Amino acid sequence: MQRFKASLRVLSPMRRSGMFQPPPRQRDLLAGIARLRELTLLQPQRAARALIAAAGRILGWLPPRLAFLILLFSEIGQLRGRRLLERAYQVHAAALLAKNPDQQFSGQLRWYFPIEVAELLLRIGADREAYDLIVQDGLVQYSPALTNMMIRSLFELGEFDKAHWLASQRPLRAGSEAECHLAFFKGLLDIIAGDEAGAIESMSIACRGFPGYLRPHQNMASRPALSYEPNPLDFACGAAGRLHDLCNFAGQRVTHVGRGDLGIGLFTRALAAQEDLRGQGSPAVSAEVSHLLGRLNIPLDQLRILPEEWSTQIGHLGMLDILFRMRELGWWSGKPLMVVRLNLVANKPFIRLFERFADIVVIGETVSEAVGEELLSLQRWYGMNFNVFRLPNGEVVPWQEAGALAITQWELEGRGHPLRDEYDRIYGAKLQVQHDFWRMRKAWGMKPDDWYVCLHTRDASHYSETDGTGQTHRNSPIGTYLDAIRAITSRGGWVIRLGGPNSPALPCLERAIDYPLSPFRSELMDICLIRNARMFIGTTSGLTNAAISLGIPTALLNCITTDQQLWNSDVRFALKPVRLANGTILTQAQLTSSPWRWRLFDAGVLSRSGAQPQNNTSDEIQAVAEEVLDLASRCPRSPEPQLLARWKRQLSASHYYGAGSISAYYLAKYENEFLAPDKVSN
Repeated sequence: MQRFKASLRVLSPMRRSGMFQPPPRQRDLLAGIARLRELTLLQPQRAARALIAAAGRILGWLPPRLAFLILLFSEIGQLRGRRLLERAYQVHAAALLAKNPDQQFSGQLRWYFPIEVAELLLRIGADREAYDLIVQDGLVQYSPALTNMMIRSLFELGEFDKAHWLASQRPLRAGSEAECHLAFFKGLLDIIAGDEAGAIESMSIACRGFPGYLRPHQNMASRPALSYEPNPLDFACGAAGRLHDLCNFAGQRVTHVGRGDLGIGLFTRALAAQEDLRGQGSPAVSAEVSHLLGRLNIPLDQLRILPEEWSTQIGHLGMLDILFRMRELGWWSGKPLMVVRLNLVANKPFIRLFERFADIVVIGETVSEAVGEELLSLQRWYGMNFNVFRLPNGEVVPWQEAGALAITQWELEGRGHPLRDEYDRIYGAKLQVQHDFWRMRKAWGMKPDDWYVCLHTRDASHYSETDGTGQTHRNSPIGTYLDAIRAITSRGGWVIRLGGPNSPALPCLERAIDYPLSPFRSELMDICLIRNARMFIGTTSGLTNAAISLGIPTALLNCITTDQQLWNSDVRFALKPVRLANGTILTQAQLTSSPWRWRLFDAGVLSRSGAQPQNNTSDEIQAVAEEVLDLASRCPRSPEPQLLARWKRQLSASHYYGAGSISAYYLAKYENEFLAPDKVSN
């Protein structure tokens, strides 16, 4: 004790003089405490989150088994904030498992609290250890909730065989909600394994105990409510209807976990189930629906339902533009009926642009809730599939591939921009819209003859995403766009940033406007700004589809995509380089072919596959923006012909990016790596 006090007497003046420097971890901890003190005074909720994050970092410094013991006791004791603490520790657990996949966390605790230990292992991402514990100790029989958690984790990892085996170890019955969810997941795994009879049985059990599974399904973008009241059509569709919903759901889920190669077959089977239903004859509809269809002059056999998922995201509305162009090309026929909920429509003024192309009914306004739900249930018989499309030659392809083919054919025939014409007809001559537009420009200091560029970057704020998961690899920092902004303003233009109010603010730059933070922001002004822009700078996100539909020359940066694209010839783009652990980048051939094409969907899948996307650099962003600015001024730049030909040969399909073209600057910069022979396939 005397020696300790003597040390303090020596260290205190050293601290004050700055001679003493604490170790890095201690330094970080002290800085964190100081920051937390400031936050506590200003923002208590944010301070609480910061405290949890700091506690997670401290756990990361402890031996894994001791950290796990603390987390387990916080779970057993039902401590507040325990879930946030577990999520904070996930990062450290993932790093440990990346270095040593056999890392163990539970130790002897598994013998005393087996179910609690297994659940905690799953929540921190130690799936392999959890699976061994569940199988060895036979926990499947004791906890359907735990079994659900394990099956979901295995599904996310693409371990479908393991998940199917585990789901088969417990007798299925329509009991608790957990039992019904387990039956549903077994149905997904049955259909992936090709067991249709087992899938229908599992799905039937799930539906008997949980009415939500009787809801018609094509895509989760429909944002269904938690509660659901089935209608007679949900029962009348029978086994074929169960398959239609299950195959659509399974196809979407396998695509999300990097197995889109399986998704195509599942979506095709959903189309076959729809044909089976139509082959059984027309369904009996209510008098209200029959009256509505009669008033709209839509015979039941000509009905083409466009369900909610087509309108809940701005990018999906852009897809609708291409769907109706497909009809103009003669690729499909019938009378389309859009079914929407106004509170879920991504952009209400934009949806008005489709009034000449389809009848539109609004649930809760122009039709009752019951009629709307019945129409949505009719999509099993007459719905336009959101996921795949049957081409005129009978081939079934992913919907985006059909769209890419359509935009290519459309441009070959020299056709125009139908939605731009509709915008000009509906809003272009509307005095109030024009008045608001010019009043806004004047408030920003723009002269009547000033031109501008719209800019949109994707960030985590819109969907409250966590870095390293889901779609976060599509995001990019606004700071890398500043050189492009300066290049545009130096040529006399303005830059108007679009996006949400919670997105990172644009730095204060001359002739650059942070529109989301302005009082002029509205859904109508969003599309008004795009329609009147000289060009649009975007990425692989929804607003890009809107800009292309409105015929605006477009520069696309930080692109990363599983899907083929609906880009026209006024698009120039640069992809995010995807770099492997050995330092090489994936070639264009790999990015458009299995298995890497499908792995691009999810940041976690890419990371587990040993690949890391990189953001475009400032010089790339500036170069692509200037290429499109020249294109908009009718002075286009193109890649060197032989280099462009080499790039096209590496595409798995010539129309992979629609009619768009890769940036000349980007192609020249990455030529040696990006167009190298394809040596790595896995």
